[in-house]
Amino acid sequence: MLLNSPKSNNTKKESMKQQLITLYNQRKNDFKNLIEKFPSADLSGPFLMSPNEKYSTQPNKLLVIGQETQGWTYHTDDLELQMETYENFNLGEKYYSSPFWNITRKLEKVLGNNEYTHAWSNLNKFDLNAGKPKGKYVDAIKELDDILIGEIKIVQPDICIFFTGPTHDNRLKTIFEQIEFIEIPNFTLRQFCKLKHPQLPKHSFRSHHPKSLRLRHLEKDFVEYLSNIGKEHVL
Repeated sequence: MLLNSPKSNNTKKESMKQQLITLYNQRKNDFKNLIEKFPSADLSGPFLMSPNEKYSTQPNKLLVIGQETQGWTYHTDDLELQMETYENFNLGEKYYSSPFWNITRKLEKVLGNNEYTHAWSNLNKFDLNAGKPKGKYVDAIKELDDILIGEIKIVQPDICIFFTGPTHDNRLKTIFEQIEFIEIPNFTLRQFCKLKHPQLPKHSFRSHHPKSLRLRHLEKDFVEYLSNIGKEHVL
């Protein structure tokens, strides 16, 4: 049997998707309670992953973790329908080439992966008014942060990149107890660093958001560093 046959790819996807559905359904009441806590707020979400069938066949399975969406759907009563939003968006395939998606496409390429084949999650499972949640809203959303640990366990990435920036480092320390932030040559710890934790893959990193990488003229060096990691990993 060919490991990369369409049938085996679909089986892998279903297995992963079913695990994610189970994970999310365990928190369904938490999602609904958060919305009910702020009835007048525009909290879109939850943001639920559903990687496509090509993800598991890539030489360097890549998981990128952003901060939050800029608008999403609101199907808290039907989480499988909510996951279809992710599937239909398909990793920004028809979205404009924002810095986030532009750099992610470059990473897929230098890692030897096909386009639109990585997995994607966000630190915040809800956004507020199509933007960053703050104050009491983000405090409530943080109660869902441990879901990220379950997602990583299910999708089993080879390389994990947190585009969360240094301002969220304390939050990562809460999610991943005793996480280590390790300096990378030619970068400051705030710009780009390696992450070490038992619940993260060996090749895990935290960097500025792609827009900030570009504004700080760090994009080229960042992509080059990851390309070398990709070559090292597949050897």
